[in-house]
Amino acid sequence: MDFDQFNKLKSLLLDEEFCLSYSGFVSEDILEAVGQTLRDRLVDMDSSPKQIRQVFSIFVELMQNVIRYGDDGPQFTNPNGEKPSYGMLTVSKKSGELVVCSGNYITTDDAYRISARLDDLKGRTPDELRKIYKEKLRQPTEESSKGASLGLIEIARRSSTPPEYMITDGPGDTSFFVIKASAQDI
Repeated sequence: MDFDQFNKLKSLLLDEEFCLSYSGFVSEDILEAVGQTLRDRLVDMDSSPKQIRQVFSIFVELMQNVIRYGDDGPQFTNPNGEKPSYGMLTVSKKSGELVVCSGNYITTDDAYRISARLDDLKGRTPDELRKIYKEKLRQPTEESSKGASLGLIEIARRSSTPPEYMITDGPGDTSFFVIKASAQDI
């Protein structure tokens, strides 16, 4: 990164009131460390306890998606033969609202499957989301899922506005998938 790029990044981070920005390989250990930093920053920003819970819940779900579904990107193979997932995550504040944005490379098929799920959740009432969540808890885990398939529902439940997404082409059969969710201060 040259100095001009670095200064542009600095300006963006300062202008948008970012309270956290992470880019790199993501593991459970990274999730825990970045999560603790996020909690500390949110307390320093005098966020309400409810807003902290909402943001933290969204953060955990988004980071777990990066860990479980990350497919490609600037990866290396560690000594155990595993490829850690690469992702980006930001938390910014704008007019009392905290916005969590996460992006990572996933298969293009997964990108369109996830976007269809998010589209289905858009416009659902909190009661409908709660009902869907409870129903999903009682169902067996989907074959293609690497978790309980509750993450997107949880993100939609905790977000003060419907989560948004963006898909851009990646290398090979991958896409860079970005999800944005927010938590309003009450």
